Amino acid sequence: MQDIQTSTNTNAAVSLDTLYARAEVWRGRMSRPAAAALNTGFSALDQALHNGGWPANGLVELLCASPCPQSLRLLLPVLANQQDGLLVLANPPARPQASTLKQAGIHSANLLVMRSHDHPTLLRACRETAASGAASVLVVWLPEGTDSPANLRRLHMAAQQGRCLLIALRSANQVQHASPAPLRLVLRASPPAHLEIEIVKQPGGWGGQRLTLALLPERLTWPFAATADMPAPQANKGSTKTENTSSVPAFRDPDSRFGYRPAPRSSISETITPRQSQGTVLSELYSSTQSPTHNLSLPL
Repeated sequence: MQDIQTSTNTNAAVSLDTLYARAEVWRGRMSRPAAAALNTGFSALDQALHNGGWPANGLVELLCASPCPQSLRLLLPVLANQQDGLLVLANPPARPQASTLKQAGIHSANLLVMRSHDHPTLLRACRETAASGAASVLVVWLPEGTDSPANLRRLHMAAQQGRCLLIALRSANQVQHASPAPLRLVLRASPPAHLEIEIVKQPGGWGGQRLTLALLPERLTWPFAATADMPAPQANKGSTKTENTSSVPAFRDPDSRFGYRPAPRSSISETITPRQSQGTVLSELYSSTQSPTHNLSLPL
């Protein structure tokens, strides 16, 4: 009985090999290993992406309404982790804040900001920078009319050549147009500090995933308490001295927790002398606490 079963298995194996050798039979190959991925810094986004993060190189598209400052906050983790080369910001809509980048762990020595009012010059600079091999991540805000499929394809090939992650921010109106980018995300800001993401296209599988990310810690999204609900400070009973505040304009503190009170005008004017340079005068004016909130440095 055992001999009969062994012969049957041998005949089945031989017949299967014979089928593999026939020309009309197509034999599938082993699946390729997953490409290297860069951690996005958000576990929910890593799980939604089939490769487990941003691609190591090539073109990535972020489609959002301009200027979308939340997009840069989304990219802060990957910028902080890829500092073995230059971190390039091309054509940003505003000047990056050095304190925010420093809090995210980004060294200013690795940061390069490129601007050009000439669109062909901007595209050429991005292609050459991405293909040079000196840049780890390049983020470009593409102006209207420069994001044609041909230009995007050149940017993608240059990023692959230089092994650079090139992230292009485009208008959300371009979501229905074809693109050579393997990964495309649609970003929608959701108050107070959340970002809705729709994965339109991604390598390794189908798109269509939707998720919401919290860009700030929960404690920073709590609304400030109203000043009217806080008790007014009580005056000292033993003090009988009255101050003349007629020269100081009235000021209502929008949030008394900051303990802000404007400095008298005399103290500001005394620090400015005709011998000081213009830069010193401006630094003195901007260093004075004129706003209770603009001088705050919130952690990421």
